[in-house]
Amino acid sequence: MLLRRWPKCTAEWLSHKKLLPWKVYSHPFSIFATSVQLDDSSSDEKLNCAPDNEPIRKRPQSLSSDSIVQTLRCLKRKPAVAFAYFKDTHSLGFHHDFSTYSEIIQILSHSFQGKMLVSLFCEMISTPNSASPEILTLIDHLRNTCVTSHVLSFAVNCLIKAYTTCHAHDAQATIEKFCHLCRLGFVPTVWACNFLLKFVSQRGESDLVVIAYDQMKSFQLTLDAQSLNIVTRSLFQANKADEAFQVWVGMIEMGVKPDVHGYSSFIIGLCDCGKFDLAYNMVSRYTVLQENTHERGYSYLVRSYCELGNLKKAWHHVEAMVSHGIEINCHIVGYLLQCLRKLGMTSEVIVHFQKFRDLGLHFDGVVYNIGMDAYCKLGNMNEAVMLLKQMMAEGLAPDKIHYTCLINGYCLKGETENAWQAFEQMLKANIKPDVVTYNILASGYSRNGLVMKVFDLLEHMVDQGLEPNSLTYGVVIAGFCRVGNLSEAEVLFNIVEEKGIENIEVMYSSMISNLCREGKVEGASTVCMMMLEKNVVPDVISYSKLISAYCQTGDTRSAQLWFDDMVERGFSDVIAYTVLMNGYCKVGQIKKACELFHQMINFGMKPDVVAYTVLLDGHLKEILRRGWQGIAKEGRGRSFLLRAKQKYLLSSMKDNEIEPDVAYYTVLIDGQCKAEYLDEARRLFDEMLAKGLAPDVYTYTALINGYCSQGEASKAEDLLQEMIDKGMKPDELTFSVLHQRTLRD
Repeated sequence: MLLRRWPKCTAEWLSHKKLLPWKVYSHPFSIFATSVQLDDSSSDEKLNCAPDNEPIRKRPQSLSSDSIVQTLRCLKRKPAVAFAYFKDTHSLGFHHDFSTYSEIIQILSHSFQGKMLVSLFCEMISTPNSASPEILTLIDHLRNTCVTSHVLSFAVNCLIKAYTTCHAHDAQATIEKFCHLCRLGFVPTVWACNFLLKFVSQRGESDLVVIAYDQMKSFQLTLDAQSLNIVTRSLFQANKADEAFQVWVGMIEMGVKPDVHGYSSFIIGLCDCGKFDLAYNMVSRYTVLQENTHERGYSYLVRSYCELGNLKKAWHHVEAMVSHGIEINCHIVGYLLQCLRKLGMTSEVIVHFQKFRDLGLHFDGVVYNIGMDAYCKLGNMNEAVMLLKQMMAEGLAPDKIHYTCLINGYCLKGETENAWQAFEQMLKANIKPDVVTYNILASGYSRNGLVMKVFDLLEHMVDQGLEPNSLTYGVVIAGFCRVGNLSEAEVLFNIVEEKGIENIEVMYSSMISNLCREGKVEGASTVCMMMLEKNVVPDVISYSKLISAYCQTGDTRSAQLWFDDMVERGFSDVIAYTVLMNGYCKVGQIKKACELFHQMINFGMKPDVVAYTVLLDGHLKEILRRGWQGIAKEGRGRSFLLRAKQKYLLSSMKDNEIEPDVAYYTVLIDGQCKAEYLDEARRLFDEMLAKGLAPDVYTYTALINGYCSQGEASKAEDLLQEMIDKGMKPDELTFSVLHQRTLRD
């Protein structure tokens, strides 16, 4: 029979059921009690609870431990009710002792009521009471009274979970409690060990994870693949790959077999920590453990090396895959082609794309897109379109990335009509363009001076629910500036200002940077002037790039004008000064460069090693130029000037606590070689090595050139071999120097 009206508390209901020898009235009932239904009782039995407004007629009689234990035992098949009764009696003022705590722990453990047992343990840990029994004593009592080991293990697991809850911010304390349990003879399960390891790991304390792991080993606790994963992952996150490897080897020797996820994660962790050789050894050594993950290990190694741009190592591992009978898939092909593309080897992308396709490999959309992009960059749009058609013939549906790639290719060639047709095909295929697609097409139109098409496209973009962003306006304005459509660019400047586009300074800086990089210095200058008219002042970086662009064209006058404008507005730094100094040095105006150098110091700016290197290079070239013109024909005079200038600059650097770097030594060595002082050049080279500085390709090339110019071909060849042995790849200049010397011989 269902209750018509809920009792006011669990204890009152139990009294009515004649399970208690007393009556208790008017006490707020526990939430557990509210979910209880009557068991098989007489249908004539009714609840006679006092109305809410009826005064309490009796005080609860005194509770005893024996009576509560007796009641709890009667409720052992109803653990939720038993727990609610236990808490209710406590709220009535009864202080539970060893017998009552022991009984409720046994009931909750035998019925596997984890949440209730954890909450009980948490309460005992958080609010210790001298009258309450010691929690470990209760667990030990359970060990002597429980029927099965599963019940005891369950209680210990709950206790460990309670410790982690109560000591959430103190992993060390939790580990100590865990070890204390072990010393008392309790054996935590694998679940408990992993729970503790995960708890400590989530706090980012890899040292404590290792401490916990070592303690578990010392107590000879059983660990599994998940334990291995948790410990090694924590060490990898702390960049402790060597320790992770030792843990891995130790657990393998203990008989732990890593699962698929653990094996892959371990290889990934080694690669992420830069331990590629160790990862490769792992792939080779432990293939028998997880044959189905062998491919994953190699795949991640190839991917990692490709992301680093180390194509040689990536190919090595691909060859190793083939030698082990592992088939190359489209993902491996994608990594390799992506690496080639990143290295600027566009033609090689096409060559290897064809080779892999001839092997009969199945390509996915990503690989096809890489191939299409390569053809587009080479201007071979017919082949790019053919790839798109072949992809569709194989049942692969192109997405916006493929169509955007085609649109970009057509725009780069100036074929804006074909770009628009590709755009329309994209729309007909129900593929919605994104802002990137619109930006590329708008940039193509603006670069080709198609003003109306640009504005129509922006309107179309808005109709499609896309709002032009700062990048959209930036590429269009930059495009107009490239072809001299300044009035249209100014119109867009006004639109940007009216709309209050965010990151407007970033947009302008990006435009100036791109125009300068493309050599469109007048366009970049126009953007700067428009910015100033709108009271938007360029930053130092934008000023420096514009000054540098003018210097590269030899127009130091314009560079100086923009430099003066920057200084007047309160902007200047060492980089800007150095850029203009370098410009003056390149056109032989060393005096102007020196004036800027001293002006920089007078303004309280400290020159860096780059500024000193620029000034040194300028002085050396000026001395050599004067020597070639006959002003300093005497070897002694030229040597004196070189040494004097070198000594002056080194003294100044020492005063400013600046150490020469590789570039500085390279300029010195190059100057000495061109002045035909090979012994001094070699001395500087050896001095550089003694200071722990590693010569680069340019340093070796300068010295090789010096030896070749003096007919010492054998020394030049020795340097070339030394350079190759150190893993350096000679550049075109190096080979050109040797080739010219061979022709002279």
